[in-house]
Amino acid sequence: MEMGSRTQKDELLERSFTNLHHAKIRVLIVFILFSISCVQQPEAAYCVKVFDGDTFELENGEVVRLIGIDAPESSQPGWDSARDYLSFLVLDKKVTLVAGSKKRDEHGRLLQYVYVESMCVNEEMIRNGYAEVRYLSEDDPHLEYYIQLEREAESRKAGLWEYRVFQPRSDLNWEGDISVITWKDADKYYGQYVIVEGTIVDTYNSGEVCFLNFHSSQQYLTAVIFACDFPNFPERPEIFYLGKGVHIIGIIKQYKGRPEIIVKTPDQIMIRKS
Repeated sequence: MEMGSRTQKDELLERSFTNLHHAKIRVLIVFILFSISCVQQPEAAYCVKVFDGDTFELENGEVVRLIGIDAPESSQPGWDSARDYLSFLVLDKKVTLVAGSKKRDEHGRLLQYVYVESMCVNEEMIRNGYAEVRYLSEDDPHLEYYIQLEREAESRKAGLWEYRVFQPRSDLNWEGDISVITWKDADKYYGQYVIVEGTIVDTYNSGEVCFLNFHSSQQYLTAVIFACDFPNFPERPEIFYLGKGVHIIGIIKQYKGRPEIIVKTPDQIMIRKS
């Protein structure tokens, strides 16, 4: 009886230690899962300053760049309207930040999807015509929807679309009364909607942007195709258009002191017959 009693006690102690060990493991698992969920939770902060239509500052000094959109810079037409609209959406408000695949850009700014309550600010800037789609990879899950929002804003002439600030995707108006210029004169037509004539003599594709150049020197006009629009173009556009005589229709913009023309659709490029 005494031996049997000790054995039962041993079994009870063993079960107690086993249950305690399992309980500790469960607590550890819960703690790990809780920690992971905390890391993945969106961050909330207050916006204290708006720089332009796609960039603002948080109360902690961090600068946020909205993912997937581009608004006019301070030297470009419409920048103040885009800034004012972003201010209306976020200034002095609590914003929720959701990071994309890349946390920061080359300037150290946070790359974020931004929400005010349930409203996505990135989408609202496109939907209401104060920003256009930019800097999304061709396989980004947001891409198709963002381009749809841009097309709808363009068709409604919402926001800055009324003033031809952004390069249109449709209604290119090849048959309209539009100036046909040589690529050498592009810097004289900033902000104007024109047809550029020339030959693509040099190209480069970084994977994020494709450059079609009319001259080997970077000081002259370049046509720019961003990755978000790659699916619309022939495969490897840097090879397809190289050596081709072309007419390109669009708005001449100034970027870092040199002229460029954004090409969103192959309908903007007409290959000349030799």
